[in-house]
Amino acid sequence: QDFPMLTWAEHQDEYLNEMLRLEGRGYPVIHSRCGGCDAANPSFRCAQQTCYGPSLFCQNCIVEHHHVLPTHWIQEWNGRFFARRSLQSLGLVIQLGHPTGYGCPNPLKANKGFVVIDTTGVHNIDVNFCQCDGNIKKHQQLMRVCWWPATARDPQTCAMFGVVCLFQILNCLGKVSTHDFLRSLELLTNNDGLNPPPDRRCAFRHIVRQYWTVLMMKRAGRGHDSSGVKGTRHGELALQCRACPQDGRNLPEGWDKVNWDAMPEDLRFVNVMKPFPRLTAAHRYKYFLFLAKDCNFRLINRNVGSIGKDPVIGDSFGFFVNYTDYTKFLSVHVTEEEMSNCSGFQAMFLANKKRVKGLCMTGVGGVTCARHNMWQTNGIGDLQLGERFCNMDFIVFSALLNTIIFYLILSYDIACQYSKNFWKWMESLPSAMRLGIDRSQVWFKVPNFHLPPHIPGFHSPFSFHYMWGAGCTHGETVEQNWEFSNGAVASTKMMGVGARHATLEDIFAFHN
Repeated sequence: QDFPMLTWAEHQDEYLNEMLRLEGRGYPVIHSRCGGCDAANPSFRCAQQTCYGPSLFCQNCIVEHHHVLPTHWIQEWNGRFFARRSLQSLGLVIQLGHPTGYGCPNPLKANKGFVVIDTTGVHNIDVNFCQCDGNIKKHQQLMRVCWWPATARDPQTCAMFGVVCLFQILNCLGKVSTHDFLRSLELLTNNDGLNPPPDRRCAFRHIVRQYWTVLMMKRAGRGHDSSGVKGTRHGELALQCRACPQDGRNLPEGWDKVNWDAMPEDLRFVNVMKPFPRLTAAHRYKYFLFLAKDCNFRLINRNVGSIGKDPVIGDSFGFFVNYTDYTKFLSVHVTEEEMSNCSGFQAMFLANKKRVKGLCMTGVGGVTCARHNMWQTNGIGDLQLGERFCNMDFIVFSALLNTIIFYLILSYDIACQYSKNFWKWMESLPSAMRLGIDRSQVWFKVPNFHLPPHIPGFHSPFSFHYMWGAGCTHGETVEQNWEFSNGAVASTKMMGVGARHATLEDIFAFHN
């Protein structure tokens, strides 16, 4: 249709009448018998129309049908309108540890205030734990019915897997905070304020962080490894770029020894098993690793907590650098002064060091692949005082740890200054983090948009336009990535260290 809204406007009265019909009992002939047992004068229906639509049931049938849907709201016809009722008030009891509909010979009643959070709201539900097998703990029984407990010790609050998954998508894509999300669920439960649901914001935050951590472990295959979570290596949970050259993953065997000019055209992309002469210069650009790094001074964090009260769970397993090693390295270089002879960036350095009052983190430094916009493993680190080279050194070399590099092209908006002492500063890092390639195999570039403010006489050496093998690389990918994560500033700036790390880790993982 060319004008769908104008067409719809002609039927507004019909839509309004159908909405009003749903407020009543509907057709008397159809809804005069129970939809389950055919009893007369049923008065209950499910408020979630996706369940059984407007069909009416007697009390026994409506409860029986909702043993597997305990977080639905029920409506009871009182002669004038449908009043909301909870399944708990109608006598529904959920028995854990047994198939649906089966009782337990040795039940343990949960606390009366047991709360389950779902997309339909915040619910009080009567729950019985099973004591038939003492080896199955309470939190395990809850997990087996897709309820995520807030704690492993005598849980009293749970969230359905579906609602946690929904929040993760909304948080990563729309940067919806836990406060706003749970507030919306509370309004779905009761929006007049007369009978508010129990406050479970703190418990829900714990559930969300636990879910993020376990989900990353699951996707990385840690559940199938005999060493479990404790055997997780640095950066193992991060999803890496599939297109950047990675030895042992997306490169043919013997790629660094093949003479491409000497091979037939139809064999150039076949795995090579025999040793060949070294690559010719005409094809080496295919194995360049393009990285872009930058700082983001919007992702600040106020001094509202400590690492002791809010620890980082899974330190360095994903995109952030190892917190312990990072802070230890920075403590040695905390007094170093950095000078710049590039007049275009003197004001930037001073501005970045002014807005630090009341902050424990003044921003974030990050590394991405400059071609495909993917965050690098262990390539994110917090900043404490502006854009200091010691911070960026550790972040860059942490991202390159255990990476086999043929050629490295590093894009940085102040590469003209950073490149001068790059090799000197590398010597101050732990030996395991240092590069094992020649200086001639590392090139420094300035992103295309950032190049004009620099001293004109130095444009050519740092320009992608004059670099052989660069193609259309512009080096601004990291700026595009910051735009995606900046929406989380409002919520993460008041978080503790651990909560902030977990939130940003999930956003970076979602981006990749």
